[in-house]
This record gives sequence, structure tokens and C-alpha cells, in this order.
Amino acid sequence: MTDPWPQWLVNSFSSANQPQLEFATDESAYYGPYTRLLYHLFGIEGPFEISPQYPSNSSRLNKHPVFFIQVKPLATLSLDSKRKRADDQMRDHFRDLRHSLVTPRLPGVSAFGTRMAFYEYVVANNRVTPGAIPPDPNILNDLAPIERWNCDLLEDEGINRIRQVVQDVKAMCQALGN
Repeated sequence: MTDPWPQWLVNSFSSANQPQLEFATDESAYYGPYTRLLYHLFGIEGPFEISPQYPSNSSRLNKHPVFFIQVKPLATLSLDSKRKRADDQMRDHFRDLRHSLVTPRLPGVSAFGTRMAFYEYVVANNRVTPGAIPPDPNILNDLAPIERWNCDLLEDEGINRIRQVVQDVKAMCQALGN
């Protein structure tokens, strides 16, 4: 059985998930909860620094990015164009950050509310997974399928998955001697 999140963290995300009109399309409603999540996972004391805008909520080791989360409002998940934009932004973040990496991999999460898609850049082969879906010249194809965001942060699978990513990040950083 998965250890649940502390109640204060669940409350923080539940508050952001409220369907009130002012929060429905406001990604900033999730900045606080995701920042709290990163502090909970990486700790306050130690070598990791949480940076809310580097380029998005991220964790760094000695000023080098080791993990990041890009947040979008849950209400926009159903829109193909918003998912494509989120996918493009993830790839742009990897493109921008790859030259400042000290770890062999850089994991990232694209989140629509608490629904998460997991990405990873591997330095050795310069590859981002999941792979990009090229546009079809003749049909309007889905370039970022909604199924990518199949993990919910507040459910067991999402809790386990994000904890595993953070554990892997910490292990990579420890292998560097930090």
C-alpha cells in the first residue's frame, strides 16, 4: 500500500482543484501546491534548491537543474492545442537546459492540475521521451495524446511514480558526490 501524502499537501492541491471560474484556467493556482510538493520531496535542508521559475518549478543541485515541473490548469487538459503547447514547452525546456546539466538524465513532469505526464532527457543520446509525434500533412492528428497525462498525483500510481522519479534524481546526484 502506498503511503499517502500528508493531509496539508492534499488540502493544498484540493484547494487548487476547485472548479471556481477564477481558478479554472489559472495555472498559478497550482504554483503553491507544487512548490510545497517539491519541498516535501527534496527537503528544506540539503543540497537541493527549489526554484519556482527556472524555467518552471524545478529542483537544482549547485545551480544545475536536476528536475522540473511545468504546470497548466486542469480545465485545459481536454484541448488538443493546450496539450501540444505543453508538450512543445517541455521539449523547449529540455533544449534550453541540456547544456547546463551535470546529471546523465533530466526528468521533467508536465502537469495539468494533478494529472501528470512524465518526460526525460538523456544526455548520452540527446533523446527526449516520450517521443514527439510529427504532424501529418493530410490529417489533423493529435500531437500530444491526452493519455500521456494518465497519472494523477493524488492517486497511488501518481504518488509512487513521482516519488520514484525523485528517488532516482537523488541517487544520480549522490553518485556525483553531492
